Parts: sequence; structure tokens; C-alpha cells
Amino acid sequence: MKVTNEHTIQSINEYIDLIETVKTNNVAIGNKADLIFRGQSSDKPLLPKLARLTLNGEMAIMEKLMLDEFKRGSLPLTEFKPENNWDWLALAQHHGLPTRLLDWSYSALAALWFAVQNPPKKNDKGNLKNGVVWILAGLFIYFCFNTEMTDPLSNKITKIFRSTVVSRRISAQAGLFTVHKINDNGKMIRFETNREFKNKLTKVIIPHSKFSILRRQLHVLGVNNATIFPDIDGF
Repeated sequence: MKVTNEHTIQSINEYIDLIETVKTNNVAIGNKADLIFRGQSSDKPLLPKLARLTLNGEMAIMEKLMLDEFKRGSLPLTEFKPENNWDWLALAQHHGLPTRLLDWSYSALAALWFAVQNPPKKNDKGNLKNGVVWILAGLFIYFCFNTEMTDPLSNKITKIFRSTVVSRRISAQAGLFTVHKINDNGKMIRFETNREFKNKLTKVIIPHSKFSILRRQLHVLGVNNATIFPDIDGF
């Protein structure tokens, strides 16, 4: 899908300048909500992992079964005790369980790191793929604040959600999520085609030839595996 609001950057300076322009333009039209960012090593659809799997059953039912099993087995192993399904989903997401959540960050540099942290991938023809950072200028009305009276497993509209800190990684990455609606047909629509959000997105192309230099520059700025993943894996 070709996004109208699409830019290619060659350096961190260009990246920061673009973000400043997006922020200034949104403030000018009355949107003062913080920008959020998602970095990807290649240009894949904005769909949660749950929607990218081939499931042996209805998506909503399989999600609940997986989450129930995660709850049953993980509670003795976690140092944080989730208080509701919102926090359980956030914890499960950060441990690799397929959920309806899609990871985002308040940190533009963390998102850029996720795009370039590894060497570029190759497509089916052997050509190197570019990375992508998505910038979302979401309105305050898109955020889900009432988590005590709602359940993400039955959400009727896609929302932006910031969980309590149920893992060190969420804190280190300034993480938050979009929580996606499962439609009546048992599928999710791509976020970049969602009529509420598609005009709020800016797509930043990261040329594959710039991955290594951007990675070095981010490391100098203190953004690397050790700071993004503050645990043994990151070390």
C-alpha cells in the first residue's frame, strides 16, 4: 500500500527534523497528544501477531485459550502481578504470545533502533529490504483510559493503550500498544487502512544502506540492546 504521507531519511538529523515537522503541524491544528512510533526491519502490514498466524479455530476463541494458559503457567514466574486482562495481554505480548496488541513506543530513537538493530533482510529475489518507522499522531480520544470497566478481549473499536509497567522492557522502551478489534468475520484490518487512523500516520523509509551507520550513531546516543532490553538477553 502506498502511503501519501511518506518520507525517506538518510540520517538521524533528517529523522529528528521530520519528527519535529510532524509534531509542529499537529500542534498547529490543535492536536497536542504525544507522537508514538513503531520501528520495523521491513515494510510489513501493521497487524498484531495474532492476525498473522494460521489458527486452528476462531481468532477470538484461540486468543482467550492462549491467554488463559499463559495466566495459568506464568504467574509463579513473573515478578509483576497483572491486575486485569489489559496488563495480562501486555505481559504476554512482551514474552512472545500472539495477542491483539501491536507494539509502539513514545521514543523515536527506540523505534529507529528496532528498524535497524539487525542487518537488512532479503526479499524473495535476494534484494535487501528497507526498514520502516511509522509515526502516529493519535488524538486523545483514541486512547483507552478506562481499563477498570472494560476488557480488551471484547473491545469494539481499535484503541491506543498504555499498560502499567508489567515488565522492565516496557519501561525501558517507553512502550505502549494499539489494541485491535477483531471484526465479525473473525479478522483484523490492517492498521494503516483503518479509517480512523490512516490519515494520522507518517511512514518513514529507512534505506537498507544506512542501517549500519544509523546503528552506530544510535549506540553513541546510548540506544542499543543493553538499554532497550535491560535484562540478561539484552546484555
